[in-house]
Amino acid sequence: MGGKIMTANGVYRFTVLGPSSQGLLNALLKLALAETEVVFGKAKVKLETSCEVSAKGPACVIEGGTECGEHLAKLFTGFLIKKFGEQGFRVERLRRPARSA
Repeated sequence: MGGKIMTANGVYRFTVLGPSSQGLLNALLKLALAETEVVFGKAKVKLETSCEVSAKGPACVIEGGTECGEHLAKLFTGFLIKKFGEQGFRVERLRRPARSA
């Protein structure tokens, strides 16, 4: 596995429950990415994380199956708590599709 620390169910979908904008979610995600890059470096973040803000509504998906990705997901969660409160959003753990070799 090349040094990656994998965790189970490492894909998270965040959904804001009240009114919000994609611009705000993008800004919070960019801030979380920038801070993750400070800790792990740009290359590692690019290789070990994946994230996307939904075009359909106030939602975001983060792949957190590595130490780097988990760090990103935790930061983003913290930013959402500060902005919307603990009851202002939902986090779902998604099952990762099986990958063929």
